Amino acid sequence: GYGNLNSLEGEISETVDRSKRLKLNKGDSQIIYDFFSRIQLTSPNFVYLIDLNDEGCLRNVFWIDSRSRAAYGYFGDVVAVDTTCLSNKYEIPLVAFVGVNHHGQSILLGCGLLADDTFESYVWLFRAWLTCMSGRSPQTIITDHCRAMQSAISEVFPRAHHRLHLSHVMQSLFENLGELQESDVFQMILNSTVYETVKVDEFEMGWDDMIRRFGLADHAWLCTLYEERERWAPVYQKDTYFAGMCTFENGDFRSSFFDGFVHKQTSLKEFFGKYELLVQEERKTEAINDLESRDSSPLLKTRCIYELQLSKLYTNEIFRRFQDEVVMMPCFSITQVHANGPVITYMIKEHEAEGDRSNIKNFEVMHDKAGTEIRCICSCFNFNGYLCRHCLCVLHYNGVEEIPYQYILSRWRKDFKRLYIPELGSNNIDISNPVQWFDHLHRRAMQVVEEGMISQDHYTVAWQAFKESLNKVRLVADKHV
Repeated sequence: GYGNLNSLEGEISETVDRSKRLKLNKGDSQIIYDFFSRIQLTSPNFVYLIDLNDEGCLRNVFWIDSRSRAAYGYFGDVVAVDTTCLSNKYEIPLVAFVGVNHHGQSILLGCGLLADDTFESYVWLFRAWLTCMSGRSPQTIITDHCRAMQSAISEVFPRAHHRLHLSHVMQSLFENLGELQESDVFQMILNSTVYETVKVDEFEMGWDDMIRRFGLADHAWLCTLYEERERWAPVYQKDTYFAGMCTFENGDFRSSFFDGFVHKQTSLKEFFGKYELLVQEERKTEAINDLESRDSSPLLKTRCIYELQLSKLYTNEIFRRFQDEVVMMPCFSITQVHANGPVITYMIKEHEAEGDRSNIKNFEVMHDKAGTEIRCICSCFNFNGYLCRHCLCVLHYNGVEEIPYQYILSRWRKDFKRLYIPELGSNNIDISNPVQWFDHLHRRAMQVVEEGMISQDHYTVAWQAFKESLNKVRLVADKHV
């Protein structure tokens, strides 16, 4: 770093390419070291990794705590990489891995500080993160538009679906179109094309019409964006799972764990001062939401059997989102349009706006009665993790009394037991390796601790079990004296 240098060290440092090392102010390296040391005292499974350049200067840093590693086991299907601070040249070059929990709440899955936004730095960061996650890649990775990061993701996560934040794409689009960003007509046509089309040919036709109408055929940046449309346009994402992290509605927000707390001039010292408070607040909020979901019964708005079914299973927030679909169910007409054995295709007609009978949208729903599978062209299940009103309408039409189990994800359930203990591998350990002894025993002991916190009776049983175990271990030790 740039700590207290004597004259000789100062002369040497001038020969080092500063672009290849972490930008630190005086005392920052000590702040990082003190923070990591303090956390490790209270969290033995806290991990940090550092990357040094050829001259021995700090280049990149990554850290993750025990709970985040464990949470990834439940919520690692979709991960957003937030590079707002790095790409916008904030004082602190922060990169955050963000997921979404069973309440639809953003959760932190690791952090890094990078010297730059190059391919090499991103590859190091992604490999460090993947190593801490036992090599298990997410299904979907959502990022901002960055060529270097895109290449790094292809290198480290070749099987993951890499998608771009739609809100970031739309913001960049307006910023690159000059005077057109002030045109209400252009904004209306663009939003309609991006957010409202449900078929690829509708999107293609709408985009072509927009290009011709506003004379944008020679706009190089727009052409490049169009070539990458499969990474950001919702109509191409129907087979990609997003767990509600991207709503694909006009005004879609970007997931950011530190939004509102880290600003352009936030120093490293200020950041680490806030970091622990933010993480604690996140976990406190989750615990409160767990209690409220477990102890309360949501108010039902309809007599729909699906609403009653999931009110007993989903957390309050996810049920509320699903309930919005149920409330809109009666507003449809349904027609069978094709049959291929047990697979029936239905056409659902929906009025675009309440009270507006002129604009009608059609949604195709395929239902396999034999395999109890159902799929809508709107792809609500892949986008949000629960069935849409169109699928519910078809299930009801066919007399299906309960939503099939495969469409009730455990990640949204309030009755699913989640123990935030990281899975450190199999039970097959090297009996000659004391480090593996510790990891294995610590993991098992922490499982007892988590279970023992459920109630006073659980605590009493866990405490008694610990005392009995300790006595037995001491007897073994006495035999060897």
